[in-house]
Amino acid sequence: MARLLLTALMALVVMPVYAITYQAGLEDSEWFVQSSELECRIWQPIPNFGEGVFSNRAGYNLQFHLRGANSALAPGEAELMAEGPIWKPGVEANKITDVWVVDDLIPLTVKAPFADLMMAKLGEGLMPTIATKSDLAEGYPAVKVAVSTVNFPQAYADYERCVRNLIPVNFRQIERSTIFYASGRTKLAPEVLEQLDLIVRYMKADKRIKRVVVDGHTDSAGDKESNIRVSKQRASLVVAYFKKAGISSKRIVMRWHGDRYPTAANDTDEGQARNRRVTIRLDRE
Repeated sequence: MARLLLTALMALVVMPVYAITYQAGLEDSEWFVQSSELECRIWQPIPNFGEGVFSNRAGYNLQFHLRGANSALAPGEAELMAEGPIWKPGVEANKITDVWVVDDLIPLTVKAPFADLMMAKLGEGLMPTIATKSDLAEGYPAVKVAVSTVNFPQAYADYERCVRNLIPVNFRQIERSTIFYASGRTKLAPEVLEQLDLIVRYMKADKRIKRVVVDGHTDSAGDKESNIRVSKQRASLVVAYFKKAGISSKRIVMRWHGDRYPTAANDTDEGQARNRRVTIRLDRE
């Protein structure tokens, strides 16, 4: 009899009895969208807890962040589930994945592909829900934090429009670019113009970029004087394109070096091809 009683008491301790639930109600469920070419954010305030934020940054995968104004969640492993709202009785909760909660202002981050699955579940009318078990020793009750589907479709339409206009690269992917040239050529090929257009678009979107540095180079095939001239012409055409596209000359630094700084040996055709180049570097503040 004593053993049965002990077993029952232990079960009460380990079973996730959800004493506290944080969730926006029908009357206060709001979604907000913030749009730019560098990031699309869609988020919902969660009363008495904080907010649930989906963030899609240029060149990165979708992420979900749970921001907490209080430390209600027990650190450690938790479950991410998709649950039906109260007006859909009988819908079984589906586990999405296990997640890890930390003791921080952002206690939870969910990355792709599970963040995308959370967004898809919201579109299906289900609520992504984080469920933690109680940690009585540390004073944490079992908690559920749910993201409501109410008013989500209207905001999601605005979010989708933002995503379609995101720049396809992030800063790390575009801060260093190289243009290569055929022997003796200085003109900008059509595919190069597309590359330069993307750099211009990023520079206009990211206000933290203080300057663009353009360096012209050649291989060692010509004499020193002609190589200096060709490297300057190559850099000048790139700079002229940037200025025509609306980049202020105050943000542009142009240099030309002839064949002084090869990146490969000039004794092969392949090496010479790698040295005939203009490099473009974006510098942030």
